[in-house]
Amino acid sequence: MSMCLRHALPTVLLAGAVLVSGCASSDSGPKADSKPANSAPGARPSPSTVLPDGIVKPGIAQPIGDGAWTVTLQGFERLPADTVPGVLAGSSAFTARVTVANQRAQVATAPRTAVTARYGTLGRTAAEATDASRASAEDEPQQVRPNGSLDRDLKLVLPDQAEGLPVTVTVEATEEGLAEPELLFFEGALPGGTAASPDPQAPQGAPAGQSVTLLGQWNGHVRVGKVTVRGEGASRTGSLELSVVNRSGDPMPGLGTTLRILTGQDLHLAATVRPVYGYRDAAIAPYRTATQTVSFRVPETAIGGPVTIEAVDAGGSKVTFEGTIG
Repeated sequence: MSMCLRHALPTVLLAGAVLVSGCASSDSGPKADSKPANSAPGARPSPSTVLPDGIVKPGIAQPIGDGAWTVTLQGFERLPADTVPGVLAGSSAFTARVTVANQRAQVATAPRTAVTARYGTLGRTAAEATDASRASAEDEPQQVRPNGSLDRDLKLVLPDQAEGLPVTVTVEATEEGLAEPELLFFEGALPGGTAASPDPQAPQGAPAGQSVTLLGQWNGHVRVGKVTVRGEGASRTGSLELSVVNRSGDPMPGLGTTLRILTGQDLHLAATVRPVYGYRDAAIAPYRTATQTVSFRVPETAIGGPVTIEAVDAGGSKVTFEGTIG
């Protein structure tokens, strides 16, 4: 079928780490640090039964193309153990179906879709188990009969701790001949565990403008987590979480944040992690938070030493974080 999981901009799939400019992207990084010391409820909490405008529950069809198409996300279902290769202990695989329906009275080419699932209050990105042969076939344009539809079954891998947590799904649907996608957002609870509020509250964070912020704390709408290290010798890799809050009623284009990682007292530039090449940067739903795990090479001499990280947004504004490596 014609639907694919490509973002409108070039992205890096989360199935493995890809090093760019001395950095890499990964969704299998460490768990987030404990609750930030200066976190607070979101700016606009709403009743647990109400979703913000622009987000709908699974099963509700959303129109695109002035009603020429509808897109529907079906709820999440757990897959039996061992049906998805590569799922580690402590994680489970789930499936969700995206249906694109042709509402016109003539045959038409289905829009391409890119799908990103984020779970929990921090909106951590769920890994997707992909079938390379199937993904290749889905790159080909697919014709849909009048009032017909196409289904895309997603396989997501989430930690067992995510059971019962809300999952916000971003669907970016791009019609044939158009460059920009339409953004659709769905949200429902993951099966299992204790059902959580479908309206997770975004962290408020510390006031913006402070000169230096400790790793793991918030500065305005941005948080950079503590750096952990794995590997040996020159192949050591550092990982951290980047979180960005959308406090508006409109979608955000993405995290849109470049990280400059400087090590030691002399501020040696160890890596630059960019949203287009260093990590997946899908749009963020209204009043939701997105968190992406990123990785980068760590000089052996920097282990245990100071690290300074500049978070630079799309407009060039910088927030500086400090901490240690490992």
